[in-house]
Amino acid sequence: MKKQSLRSFAIGMLITASIIGSFYFYQEKKDQAETVLNVTDASTYLQQKGFIVLSDAEYEDLQKSIEEKKQSQEKTAAEANEKKQEESKEQEQESYAYTLKVKSGMSISTIATLLYKNKIVEDQEEFETYLIDNDYHKKIQVGSFRLTNEMSYKKIAEKLTK
Repeated sequence: MKKQSLRSFAIGMLITASIIGSFYFYQEKKDQAETVLNVTDASTYLQQKGFIVLSDAEYEDLQKSIEEKKQSQEKTAAEANEKKQEESKEQEQESYAYTLKVKSGMSISTIATLLYKNKIVEDQEEFETYLIDNDYHKKIQVGSFRLTNEMSYKKIAEKLTK
């Protein structure tokens, strides 16, 4: 290659790069000028895309109504809790007493069934399991025992094994 042909090739490359660069920068400024939106155009565009557009006043009203609903739900929940507590207090106040007569050869399932039927224990299977797990089932004595529903499984078992 000659010196002159190399220079003309370089000048051609420089001119081509300048044309492409100026077209690129000119086109970018033109696109930016077109994308400037006002509030009404933006809200229309958002509504077309499925969004809900609210004014500040509407948004504040919505927040207030949500807050009021939360407060009313909290009040109703608090009232419900108070009612449950009152009901549980009423149930706790009901006490039952029963005199269990253990005879020779009675099984623990029979004892647990009698205690369950007379509302001394809430779950007969759980009581049987407690007796077996803590080895009280081998030590139950023959006799009469006064038991109440306020007693724990441990107190009942200790009373039966004395």
